[in-house]
Amino acid sequence: MIGIDLQEVSRIKDAEKLLERIALDEEKAYIKKFQKDFSMRVASLWAVKEAVFKALDLKSGQISYKEIELCHRDSGAPYVVLHEKAKARLEELGFEKIEISISHQPTIVGAVAICVK
Repeated sequence: MIGIDLQEVSRIKDAEKLLERIALDEEKAYIKKFQKDFSMRVASLWAVKEAVFKALDLKSGQISYKEIELCHRDSGAPYVVLHEKAKARLEELGFEKIEISISHQPTIVGAVAICVK
């Protein structure tokens, strides 16, 4: 299954408030390192989580945004770790993990999530 999401950075009126609503402490700490591109980073996090919702065939509200954790390898490459109901849903669908890709431009960001066996 595949999920894709695009976010216009300018639509985020209060990046701090959105970050508090959707991010785990580790995600907040990572994003706050990038004050110059703060809104773009928050938009990217949101796009990743929305893409994962779609890949898991879920609607907003069925799981918490905080059950999807965006992490980064030493190389900077992103990956997600699923928790609680999100992890159970992935297993219920017969998949082992989700691969993601993120793309940023100054005004728009996108993310793709693909369930993998």
